[in-house]
Amino acid sequence: MTHYRTALITGAGSGIGRCFAASLSAQASKLILLDIDEPGLTATATSLGKSSADLITVTADVADIPALEGRLKEIAGLVDSLDLLINCAAILGPGEWASQAPADFERVLRVDLLGTANAIRATLPWLRRARGHIVNIASTAALHGWPGLAAYSAAKFAVVGYSEGIRAELAREGIGLTVVFPLLIDTPLLNRPGTPPILRSGRRIPPELVVRKVLQAVPTRRRRVYIPGTVRVIAALQGLAPSLLDWYGARFGLERP
Repeated sequence: MTHYRTALITGAGSGIGRCFAASLSAQASKLILLDIDEPGLTATATSLGKSSADLITVTADVADIPALEGRLKEIAGLVDSLDLLINCAAILGPGEWASQAPADFERVLRVDLLGTANAIRATLPWLRRARGHIVNIASTAALHGWPGLAAYSAAKFAVVGYSEGIRAELAREGIGLTVVFPLLIDTPLLNRPGTPPILRSGRRIPPELVVRKVLQAVPTRRRRVYIPGTVRVIAALQGLAPSLLDWYGARFGLERP
């Protein structure tokens, strides 16, 4: 089991972020949980049973740079380095693009894409000191756009491009970066009203499996993790036979008349 002096998880108030927190509770001497959802954050912290000296909760919106940086500065006296940053904070923003409010579309981009960049930028001094590692949770929607989730697909595509762009830059400072491409993770995010058809079909992956695969990949600093492994086929098809994925999107991504 790999040990981390300090680990930080965004989106730790529920879903995959909470699952990461449960696993890292035994692997990190100090665990920082960050989420905009204060009740959810409290519930996660309570479930871990870690002492208050080893657990820090930060209520902040990753899309709000001044608020995020301000809240992290408040704990600067308790943290001087960061071994592991896991970016889980994300929202779906479901709905067909033409009828979706522009503000809703933009909110998804701010949280899912800019929130990821904001969290990395705000913790970069800590990551540099530890020569730490970053995990960015993307999605299979970052390989092929999903109908009814244009904002989410756009944001996750951008997360991948951003991650690939900064990986070499960060490597010069000893910081690693892993991008994760999960299929459908069985979390509350998929059970909310308005979930599009493409998310209601197919087998859902237990979040514990995603967490286990990711934490196995971090020590070797793997650049990409596909969960399940068959997602590699989707990545290959997007390059070799995109029309097959177009068919799948048309067949399963929209309500049929």
